[in-house]
Amino acid sequence: MLSIENLSVTIRRPGRQVAALSGVTFAVRPGEVVGLVGESGGGKSMVARAIVGLLPGGSHATGRVLFGDSDVLRMDDAALAAHRGRGVAICFQNPRGALSPTRTIGKQLVDRLATHQDMSGDRAREAARELFEAVGIRSPQRRLDAYAHELSGGMAQRVMISLATGCAPDLLIADEPTTGLDVTLTREILRQFRHAADTDGRGVLLISHDLASIAEVCDRVVVLYAGTVVESGPAAQVLREPAHPYTRALLRSVPDVGGRPVVATPGAMPLLTEAPENCPFVARCAHADRTCSSRRPGTQPIPGGREWSLACFHPQTRPLDADLPSTSHTPDAGDAQPAAADPKPAVLEIEDAHVVYRSRFGSGGHHALRGVTLRLAPGETLGVVGESGCGKSTLAKLVMGLVAPTSGTVTVAGQALVKQPGRPRPRGRALRRARTRAQLVFQDPIGSLSPRRTVGDSIAEPLRAAGLSPAQREERVTAVLDRMELDRSILQRYPHELSGGQAQRIGIARALVGEPDLIVFDEPTSALDVTVQAQILDVIADVAADADRASVFISHDLATVRGFADRVVVLYLGRVVEEGPVDVVFDTPRHPYTRALLGSAPRLGGTAGADGEAVELVKDLEEADAATGCPLAARCPFVTDRCRSEQQELQSYGESRAACWRVPELPALIGRQAVTP
Repeated sequence: MLSIENLSVTIRRPGRQVAALSGVTFAVRPGEVVGLVGESGGGKSMVARAIVGLLPGGSHATGRVLFGDSDVLRMDDAALAAHRGRGVAICFQNPRGALSPTRTIGKQLVDRLATHQDMSGDRAREAARELFEAVGIRSPQRRLDAYAHELSGGMAQRVMISLATGCAPDLLIADEPTTGLDVTLTREILRQFRHAADTDGRGVLLISHDLASIAEVCDRVVVLYAGTVVESGPAAQVLREPAHPYTRALLRSVPDVGGRPVVATPGAMPLLTEAPENCPFVARCAHADRTCSSRRPGTQPIPGGREWSLACFHPQTRPLDADLPSTSHTPDAGDAQPAAADPKPAVLEIEDAHVVYRSRFGSGGHHALRGVTLRLAPGETLGVVGESGCGKSTLAKLVMGLVAPTSGTVTVAGQALVKQPGRPRPRGRALRRARTRAQLVFQDPIGSLSPRRTVGDSIAEPLRAAGLSPAQREERVTAVLDRMELDRSILQRYPHELSGGQAQRIGIARALVGEPDLIVFDEPTSALDVTVQAQILDVIADVAADADRASVFISHDLATVRGFADRVVVLYLGRVVEEGPVDVVFDTPRHPYTRALLGSAPRLGGTAGADGEAVELVKDLEEADAATGCPLAARCPFVTDRCRSEQQELQSYGESRAACWRVPELPALIGRQAVTP
């Protein structure tokens, strides 16, 4: 279906030149899912743009991109218009940027169905609703009339997938389709791509840095580094027995829900101005020698591997685990002191907090949090996990004082940051100082920085608001910059001049500079590729290890949470359904929802959860109401009338607590579910 032969792309701009791709060769067959993996800047998106004929201005491409019998690089405008859509469709990495802000998403999808599948208006709208259902969009009929700005990031990504599949293409390209999605939705979306290949015979090119997720669905994997293919072959072999040092480094950077340590690869990918004459990975490779520095390795087949090849003078044959250190880079959760034994007062206390977002029409509203109670001691890290829409971000806003509890109380370092019944609130300068006690590290590192301020101004802003003198601000900023291992010259740069990893380090520095009692990390690594993510996790681990500071780590990445948290709470529809020590909850989950999350969590050795975790939730596309009964009742395979009518409260089961009265029965119920045809 697709054959890329010796593709090279050079981008020439005034005063600079970039060799984006150098001699890339691979193919995609009908009914096959091929994974294209590597770090940001490695050339993955440039390959996708070459396939659909959307190379940037100033680019010069050589080689061939054959789709059927036609070379995309030599198509005229009319041929490209026919090629895009029915031939090849692409899901872009930034769905908000790809969706029109002035037209409803239903209208955008209906137009594609009418254009590429010749559907009438009514039939196209019904097909659009069915496509929304297929990708798990709740209340799909209502969402057809929504605009892009009304969608969450995960929902916008699902709409983007619907737009691409609605074209009924022969080849479907998905560029980072699972970025920002929770584990259950990631698994469901990837199954859609696998289904498109198996049932419709489509070819699928899956571009991702999430190696653990795509391992389940890919037939073959192509690994890119600095615009060159360094290894390619069957997914099962490449991802479990990698031979190239770079592939091994990528896999060591992937967190694992089983607790395997993460190893960060030092250095960064080079920005090449011309095709490399030596191995592009030489500066970061522990096995490099003079041969690697003097000439570029050719692509050679690996003996005994079907269609398995790599470009390396020193292929590795040891098991991947042999490269791991004897101890993890993360602190051992077992070393943390229990909160009750800590003589210091709690840093964060939340008591029976409810948050209701009122309707703009004055009636009803959305109950985002229900009866949340938490206590966090100095030196403790709390992980918060759950699917999109469960209330994680609302909890972060509640802690930071960005939303007020509708009922209940929230205090940070003994002070209320917003007006609450029966609690005095500081005002004026005292309030500004109180707000510095809790700081937030955002999900989008570059978007969280002002484009009009230099890095130095952004870091110093909390100190300026707190009334520190210029000399004091300079001393604090310099100290925190050194801790982030950033050169001081970066202080004069603007956000658009930073890489994603640099921007996130700046975000952490800005949170840390005011010496807060509490730092909230809200999905701090979801926008980063695996190697940069591993480096940032090292930084976060160092910050979280401070004995006099507490941390809240919010993430849909269960493996990352396990690496950092002492305790974990599991949220579903605004309620805490399980909580306890992180190792206890992850190794012996009690609640059906926790078991379903862990069963969906990707593992490089296979995605099946540990024994006793395999719970398949019922698909429910309607907005749920958790006001009565168990919030999971509509999706739980073990639901009874008692579950629907009785409010479930947290009960102790060993060291953890779960809000489910059927916990003692679950092992037997799951066993019966597994053997039911």
